Amino acid sequence: MNLAQVDVYELMAWGLDEYSYRSSATNLGDEKIARQVDQARRRLGRRKCYASCRALLGEETESIEHLLAATAQRTDLQEEYEGFDWMLGVVDLHRLLAFQRRLVFSPTRYFSPIPGQDNWPELISLALGSRRNTEHHFVSNRDATAGLDIRLHSDNPDLQLRVNQRNGRSGCLPLVLYGGSPFFEVGELRGRWFLRDGYHRAYRLLQAGVHRIPAVVIHARTIEELGATEPWFFGEAQLFSERPPQVADFLDDGMVLRYERVPLQKFIRIRIEESLQPFDGTEETQGGRV
Repeated sequence: MNLAQVDVYELMAWGLDEYSYRSSATNLGDEKIARQVDQARRRLGRRKCYASCRALLGEETESIEHLLAATAQRTDLQEEYEGFDWMLGVVDLHRLLAFQRRLVFSPTRYFSPIPGQDNWPELISLALGSRRNTEHHFVSNRDATAGLDIRLHSDNPDLQLRVNQRNGRSGCLPLVLYGGSPFFEVGELRGRWFLRDGYHRAYRLLQAGVHRIPAVVIHARTIEELGATEPWFFGEAQLFSERPPQVADFLDDGMVLRYERVPLQKFIRIRIEESLQPFDGTEETQGGRV
């Protein structure tokens, strides 16, 4: 069965990283890519230098404070941002910078309609909804010498296996499947405001003419807390440059390189090996009892 290709939208005016799927795209060639990148860089050069502007909107946040206060008491929100300096507020998408280079869209995926700009209950539901899908396929294989090999594969690229000590207290293994943050997240660092999570929703909102959206606002102390640390993200030099990438640039045809690639699946592999070893009494101090 031939799976439908997915569409990639990649910001190109700030240089391209190593990405094998781009070089294998059938609708692109080196000369065409170089020409488009050069045009985007010249377009960027004509842009005014970035002036830091607060993305958190005080008046709008205050107007729906009663709705945000009730949402902030949710256990999943409290657990997700434990240890962070965070709050709920309304932000302006036009004022957010982007550290993510690419957006990937599946032509077969269904999206619910975007609420109107003043429909705050529905916008809160969109931005701060329930947990993401952890649906997966499970495959196991037992080998007489290698032990038990377990594989999970999912269409959700953010699927993770996490340790949750609360599960361990009930007599079960302290492992849970996590589908990624379902929350629209904005991070502020050194006076600049970044979209931390929710890029696809931001694209659809801006496309629909909606730019004020409730979000989890994190006042980050480091680039690690901001979350812009993966090698496929833009680096600090680009993010704190005179003309940094902006979220709205994903809707600008002159700033985006478009191509198709094959769809990807997330694989998680676990190998379980059993053995007997002398007990020296140190294991108890290295972790909690479950």
